Amino acid sequence: MFWLALAAVIIVSALAIYAALLVGRLMGQRKVIKSAVAKRNENLVTDIRYIAKAMQEDRCGLSEGVIRISNLLIALQTPQLIDWAQRYPSIFQLYNAVKELPTHEARNKLPLQQRMRQDLQRETEEKALEKQILEEAEALAQLSASAL
Repeated sequence: MFWLALAAVIIVSALAIYAALLVGRLMGQRKVIKSAVAKRNENLVTDIRYIAKAMQEDRCGLSEGVIRISNLLIALQTPQLIDWAQRYPSIFQLYNAVKELPTHEARNKLPLQQRMRQDLQRETEEKALEKQILEEAEALAQLSASAL
């Protein structure tokens, strides 16, 4: 009976040590993942700020800027879900208006009149939202990854 109890203690101790090792590894992995997410978010925020400043300085078109910024905002990983469309409504309004328009080769394959109609539609949306988008770009130019 003594040997059976001793064997049970040895087995339980070995399993406890193994469980502690696994928990230690898990905590290490979580730390690595958290660090990687923070670094990725910092890079995304840096890109968002750069594009927002480029839009303000007229180095980047509004449509191109909102497409890029919208996708970068959506890619951010935050502890709680953020409704970026509510926070930056004008940017996402223009994004939704132009995101389905064909680009590059697909645009070049369209008939000239259809391209001109799409350009007019895009420019009309840009003009209507330009002031609000530039105000939102000002806020985005100050965005901080630590404030997420």
